Amino acid sequence: MKTKTVLFILIVFLFFSSISHSTIDKKVLTIGGEINSPPLEFVDEDGEYRGFNVDLMKALSLEMGVEIKFMPMDWVNAHIALQDGTIDAIQGMNYNEARRAMYDFSDEYLVNSLACFVRKEESQIFGIDNLKGYRVAVQRSDFAAYALADIGEIEVVFFSDLEEAFDTLLNKEVDAVLGNKLTAQYILRNSNGKRVKIVGNEINFTSYGMAFKKGNDELVNEFNKALNNIKKQGTYNKIYEKWFGQDLNPMGKYIKYIAYTISIVSLAIFLIVILFTRINNALKKEVEQRTLEITVANSKLKRNQQLIKESDKYKEQILNGIGNGLITFDNRGFITTVNKSCEELLSIDGRDFIGKHIDNTNIDRYFDTYKIKDCIESEKHFNYQEKKLLLNNKEVILSYILRPLFNLNNENIGAVMTFNDITELNILRKKLAENDKMDSLGIVVSGISHEIRNPLTTIKTYIDLLPLKYDNSEFREKITTQVPAEITRLNDLLSDLINFSKPRKLKKEKFDLVQLVNHVVDIFAAQMRKKKISFNYLADTEKLLYADKQQVMQVIINILLNSIDAIEESGSIIIDIDDSQEHIILSILDNGIGIKEEDINNLFNPFFTTKHYGTGLGLAISYQYAKENDASINITSKCGEWTKVELIFSSLVGI
Repeated sequence: MKTKTVLFILIVFLFFSSISHSTIDKKVLTIGGEINSPPLEFVDEDGEYRGFNVDLMKALSLEMGVEIKFMPMDWVNAHIALQDGTIDAIQGMNYNEARRAMYDFSDEYLVNSLACFVRKEESQIFGIDNLKGYRVAVQRSDFAAYALADIGEIEVVFFSDLEEAFDTLLNKEVDAVLGNKLTAQYILRNSNGKRVKIVGNEINFTSYGMAFKKGNDELVNEFNKALNNIKKQGTYNKIYEKWFGQDLNPMGKYIKYIAYTISIVSLAIFLIVILFTRINNALKKEVEQRTLEITVANSKLKRNQQLIKESDKYKEQILNGIGNGLITFDNRGFITTVNKSCEELLSIDGRDFIGKHIDNTNIDRYFDTYKIKDCIESEKHFNYQEKKLLLNNKEVILSYILRPLFNLNNENIGAVMTFNDITELNILRKKLAENDKMDSLGIVVSGISHEIRNPLTTIKTYIDLLPLKYDNSEFREKITTQVPAEITRLNDLLSDLINFSKPRKLKKEKFDLVQLVNHVVDIFAAQMRKKKISFNYLADTEKLLYADKQQVMQVIINILLNSIDAIEESGSIIIDIDDSQEHIILSILDNGIGIKEEDINNLFNPFFTTKHYGTGLGLAISYQYAKENDASINITSKCGEWTKVELIFSSLVGI
């Protein structure tokens, strides 16, 4: 009955609101939203697009005097549609710094959080902080599991959704549920809501608003004004209660908790007073004994201080004896150590640096200070970074490693950097690369001779026979089809050879590798469906990479094409991504014909191929592109069963 009343009031409000705006010129706005995210937005069993966000958008459309067209879609396509202007806005998106850089947002219209739910009769659990020793249900892939992992000593039970988790709670199979508050209130709107309560403080607050393309200030202001109006009129509250019901955490529970706490504290104070009286008497008897012990302790302290000085001197000798340069920083960015090798390699006096903040020194002349700060603040690792600089009018190349420093309690206390001069090593490396290039050139020349000779032989044969068989119609038909085909083959060979020998200049940029992979999968989706190959897209998580986007895309295309060609029909391709502090690993696994063991070592050689077509330059070009973007390719296979290709990137960009 209450829901019907809310709906009736909403319909009456919308009717009169539409009359008040009848004089405003109508216009149509296209709003995108997720296709299956109840209770915010979803398509129900009858095919109707419903949810809190949908009702809110309808109320805003009438308040603004515009018509709204909804376009439900998956999350990735919604982002793409907003960027290319297919839609005017996304009706609901949580804020974060990365997204604020990409979009403009409306005022906050919803705040979500993680809350702890227990049975109504539960009296031992007061909140998230005292869940140790209990069985707690969470939704799989939800942030709640990470929050509980930080607390520790909690038995976490995973469920596919919160509805199943609450059934388990009510059946007393778990002690509590930690999950999304708004979704939980939506699930508990029925009678089960009277059997469950929220305890303690909520965590992980997330703000939601509408997302607009950058620079659309006028439309953002119109929606903010309309949102403010429907909040003042009470329409927003009615929509909220329709979808989420009443809050399960009334103030009465806090009052009882406070009263209980006061009584415990009072008892504790009383006991402390009694104990203090007894302890005070005991202390009087121990004063003389302690005085004697202090005298002995002072003697030991002096001895320990002497040992510490000797230990510090010993550590200083070790640090100064290291051949590599070494600099340490505290967690505020102040330089704490500079060893002798560092002074010699950089031609500096360590006393000009120790005790100073990195911003107040000229250390940026020798190293990338933003990486030092990133290591200190975000605990990022940097391996084998190179820096060119002029020292004593001579170009020098330094290679350095940055690592965060931790104390015994695993707390961040700063960073350490070691480095050495690799100028001569780099010269040697270039000489070896030149030798390697000449070896490859020999292979390429040999391959070119073989590959060009075949089509030229075919063309020459036809030309020699032309005077003798010109009147033969079958011969003329063959020469008009096969000669152009051989010419096309030569052209493709030369194009691939140019790409291999003269790759275009690197143009590195920051981009989302997940989005790029899904775009490539989209390109070949129809081809894979035609061959009845099952495949997957990567989950909607952001993995930022700093590299040449077009070259990385070409490498992924070459690998995916090889997987598709290896599967005759009805196979599968599994795409996965994993990352650590040092690498992002993209893997493509297929159950095709596999690769023979004797062929594995030849895969990246120019003109090597096991196919009946192609030039054999695809993987050679991919290897070259990967190398230029600080990446490597790892291929493993079992002939006749499967092949797995891993693309390993080491140039990471923090989110």
